[in-house]
Amino acid sequence: MQSAACGMLGDIGRQLDANVFPRVFDNGVVMPSTPGVASSALGKETEHEQQRSRGPAAGSRQGTARRKGTPRRSRQAGASARIGGGLLRAAYEAQVVSLEAAYPALRVFPDDDGMWLQAESSILSGLEYGATFLVALPFAPGAGPRAWGFWNDPGGSLWIGPRHTNFFDGSICAFSPVDNVWAEGGNLTSLMDLYTVWAFRHLHLEVLGRWPGRQYSLPPPNEVLNPYYRLVQCQDAELCGCGSLTARYVECCKPKDLRSDFGRLAQEFVRRMGGKLGDRQPPQPVVDFVEGGGSTPKIRDVHNLMAATVPTSKPA
Repeated sequence: MQSAACGMLGDIGRQLDANVFPRVFDNGVVMPSTPGVASSALGKETEHEQQRSRGPAAGSRQGTARRKGTPRRSRQAGASARIGGGLLRAAYEAQVVSLEAAYPALRVFPDDDGMWLQAESSILSGLEYGATFLVALPFAPGAGPRAWGFWNDPGGSLWIGPRHTNFFDGSICAFSPVDNVWAEGGNLTSLMDLYTVWAFRHLHLEVLGRWPGRQYSLPPPNEVLNPYYRLVQCQDAELCGCGSLTARYVECCKPKDLRSDFGRLAQEFVRRMGGKLGDRQPPQPVVDFVEGGGSTPKIRDVHNLMAATVPTSKPA
């Protein structure tokens, strides 16, 4: 990584630690927030993105040139995606053009239960490689998006994880519902920006050794497992996994976590969750598709909430 890019990585990481959300430009280039303009939550940047799409400031997303050779969404894919029905279908399909303006390499694929988005993000100016996101958007209310991130490494696609990915399909966990930064049927550009910043945080972790910004542990009813989760996942210099905006893990929950029965909690984690922390990985059909060796996955086959929210076409 170039020294200038590494310096910017640290600058943006410090802003995230101060709960200042960075700016995201076209092609998913993350830049520091304007000095002196802080946000109290991720939602501030999301709201700003929505305002920019309606006013003259929308041009600020056009500062990054489109990379040569990146595929654009084909007319056939866009037309084929107009299947199914319902309010979510209308909300998502109406945003494809604006999303493509922000992420020019966007591709859209139809699915019996919704639509797939494949987008590329540069992540950071000067970075030799970027990231690819594969996003499942069900049209059935309640299922919500499911997305996976991969580094576009010269040697092949590399899954981005396991930190802050869901159990156990390795899908992106970019924000908590309590943050109120995105809701089902919301702005797709804001959603992709959140995924982009999530990948940036992973890059910061890989290069500088810690996760930048606020983070959470396990939600109810599994909060009893959080001492084990934090001891395994959180670094001393990171903001505490309890969701603190100011306290580092070493000075917040770690002293209490060290007094817990680590071995018992590790066993309880496996019993409750159905696997170990290290068992997270993306479904093979998702990996095959991203690597170019498989067909588009069926959302129903890889979205672990679909069975509970989408009626099956097979007889009971």
